[in-house]
Amino acid sequence: MRLLIKQVILLAFLGIIVASCSKDSNEALPDGTPDYIEFGSYHGFCGGEKCIEIFRLDDVSVYEDTTDLYPSGTLNDERKFILLSSEKFEKVNSLIADFPSALLDETKVTFGIPDAYDQGGYYVGYKKENVLRVWLFDKNLNEVPSYTHSFLTEVAAKVELLKD
Repeated sequence: MRLLIKQVILLAFLGIIVASCSKDSNEALPDGTPDYIEFGSYHGFCGGEKCIEIFRLDDVSVYEDTTDLYPSGTLNDERKFILLSSEKFEKVNSLIADFPSALLDETKVTFGIPDAYDQGGYYVGYKKENVLRVWLFDKNLNEVPSYTHSFLTEVAAKVELLKD
């Protein structure tokens, strides 16, 4: 009996540790326009600089990530962004308004199996005040929520517009 009690206590303790160590931010986001969104596409089985293209968009500028770190679905403060031209901003500035607000209610971080069979994936981030949420999407739209289809199609098109 004592062994069973110890096992239950150990399992409960481990559950608390695992839950508290999660790097994913599922905090509720404040209402209103985001400070910025991040968007991009990535391919792991790929060679060259164009394999990972991630951008940050706010209400006045667009930036490109220069680190090309493979997205993991957890927060990544190591990204470094450089400002792109106002012409490029004009090509993509509609993306903030087109962000699917239903995504903010999602508890999942990963949809489908992005880049599992070399198809690549889409990366989306949303920052409001001190809360940043990130999501990873399979490029096979049959594997992601239907309300994200038009937005992800737009993300793909905007990434192509921003590539040098």
